[in-house]
Amino acid sequence: MQKQSTIYFYGGAGSVTGSNFLLALSEVEGFDSEFKILIDCGLQQGEHTCQDSNWNPFLFEPKDIPFLIVTHAHIDHIGRIPLLVKRGFKGRIISTEATKAVSEPLLLDSMELLGREAERCGNDILYTEADIAAAMALWEDITYHQPVPLEGGVTLELLNSGHILGSAMAKFTRGGKSIVFTGDIGGGNSPLLKEAEPLRGVDYLVMESVYGNRIQPQKDHRREALEDVVEDTARRGGTLLIPAFSNERTQDLLFEVRTLMVEKRVPSMPVYVDSPLAEKITESFVKFPQYFADDIRKRVEGGERIFNFAELRYVSDVEASRKADQAPSPKIIIAGSGMSNGGRVREHEMHVLLDPKSTLLIVGYQAAGSLGRRLVEGLKTAYIGKEKVPVKCKVEAIYAYSAHMDGEQLVEFVNQAADSLKEVFVVMGEPAASSTLVQRIRDYLGVKALAPEAGEKQMIEF
Repeated sequence: MQKQSTIYFYGGAGSVTGSNFLLALSEVEGFDSEFKILIDCGLQQGEHTCQDSNWNPFLFEPKDIPFLIVTHAHIDHIGRIPLLVKRGFKGRIISTEATKAVSEPLLLDSMELLGREAERCGNDILYTEADIAAAMALWEDITYHQPVPLEGGVTLELLNSGHILGSAMAKFTRGGKSIVFTGDIGGGNSPLLKEAEPLRGVDYLVMESVYGNRIQPQKDHRREALEDVVEDTARRGGTLLIPAFSNERTQDLLFEVRTLMVEKRVPSMPVYVDSPLAEKITESFVKFPQYFADDIRKRVEGGERIFNFAELRYVSDVEASRKADQAPSPKIIIAGSGMSNGGRVREHEMHVLLDPKSTLLIVGYQAAGSLGRRLVEGLKTAYIGKEKVPVKCKVEAIYAYSAHMDGEQLVEFVNQAADSLKEVFVVMGEPAASSTLVQRIRDYLGVKALAPEAGEKQMIEF
């Protein structure tokens, strides 16, 4: 008789952020009740840096969870891990080496932002530096394709998801059956990383759908598109401001801008990176060349400093950030956060949005309600803090740097495993994106698919 398991969709169902899934397995030797594996433990993000719901209790008992598997180091996948530990989790946390290394500075940075959020809404501090340290003490790293026995015949294997440095899909096998939680899946748009690996022989799939209803521009022309925006802004004598996530997007942009300037395809101008966190993470990147695409890995191992160039200036503090605003144009400023919902980019936007010669360039996913999303959609007046700021600058978007597969790629990703798939659970997308992908998987591939709602559970034969 086939064993039964339950997937609980605690976060990341019906929304893009807050990834948090629980796989509960029955009939595991040594466990009187279900054997529980948590996959990701992330923050909900949206209009504010973080949502008030992040202070809600967990819908499970943290001390009853022996394993937490982390797909990658984005705050909507790791941001509540210290809270999980604070509330009693004492199990093993497992990820790739790069994910573990990058998670600590990200969590420390998030702690400061959450502290300000707590003050804003009258909540207690979500977690402290001691809670982060306690989480890191439980954290261990493995390599791709390293089989890790868990309990009762369950084996974990991490597969490359091609999303960010060290990102992984979590594959669990038991009794000849397998289930994969994809985390986020890269669409091959990073100039630095290997593409996501295909799946074969999988029975169940819990997959992302950020761009499930969208076709993204081809990656082949992304550098040319960036070149055009840089040249246009320089010709107008303005500032090119790029809100960018500190992890991956900033590194992609630095590599691309360096290439354009070294090859003299754009005018030489100062490039300010206004994110101490991005500087730390960029330093970490070159420590893990094994995660890069082969050609980039060889360049790094050969001693090339792929993120360094004469025009680059890291901004260390608030005073230096103000000086960057005051520096003559043309110039480029790359600053966090990536959705313009907090961080130093908001101060730069106070200047750039008012300037018809300048450009705000969006290069990544913008959550519903975020300032970045509203600007892309044509917002005419922005409120930054208590300031009312008319939008006079040019607003551009280049989605060819997206770290996610688009709708066509996601369908093809499922198609590669369609012969063995019994069911696909579509998550981590806005409802329209998830429902579109579900329908296409059913109609085009003939595979059973559904988009669970938050708090829902589904039984599987595993």
